[in-house]
Amino acid sequence: MRASWIGKAARHWRHGRIVGRRFAERRTAIGAALRAAGPDSVLLAGNSHAEFLGTPDFGGRPCINLAVGGSTAADCAGHLAALRVPVRCAASVLIIGTNDIQRWRHPERARSVERFEAQARCILRILEGWSARVLVAAVPPIGAWATGRDPAAIAAFSGRLAALCAERGHGFIDPFAALRDGPGGLAGPGLYRDGVHLADYTALAAEIVRLAVTDPALSAPRTVRAVAPASAPPLRVLHAAWGLRP
Repeated sequence: MRASWIGKAARHWRHGRIVGRRFAERRTAIGAALRAAGPDSVLLAGNSHAEFLGTPDFGGRPCINLAVGGSTAADCAGHLAALRVPVRCAASVLIIGTNDIQRWRHPERARSVERFEAQARCILRILEGWSARVLVAAVPPIGAWATGRDPAAIAAFSGRLAALCAERGHGFIDPFAALRDGPGGLAGPGLYRDGVHLADYTALAAEIVRLAVTDPALSAPRTVRAVAPASAPPLRVLHAAWGLRP
């Protein structure tokens, strides 16, 4: 029992170092982007699925990417709390949950789901203060070979996010729907070989933009530019930065 506790504590410590280092690497650029934020800006927050999107154009609304690869909901809440947004933006998009369903975190336990919900609630409070509209994505599916995460937890964690959105008046979206292989949390073709990351984040960006700009709160006409996460670093560079953690 003691050895198990020590092992879990070591995992938490290592995870904290990796994600903290990634946030430190990104914080200066994030701060500069936030200082240039305007009322039409869209904020992207969450884990690597959000970070890898870069800064796509949301129907003429500029994007500011606040995401940090490897983040759990608790990490994301902590990172956002350390930032300042000088103006109320048009919208925020949140992608979170993939790191909360790691098996060593025991996502099957009720208290783990409750902890995730509490941290997601903290994130939403922050984003509500920063933006007029908040959109939250369902937890993405994983490959059947990604043994480090529990696909059975995806529905439960997504359900908590959907319930929070209904409670707080936010939009709940599933930009990963085309990747899902049924309701069990597993993905069909289209994932990177690690079973977690997508092979094509350009397509994901386009789908998120499509869902966002058709939201009634964001459907005002804007000057449309090409949708592409051009500013995102290459996937292999981000993988190297924090050891394949999403």
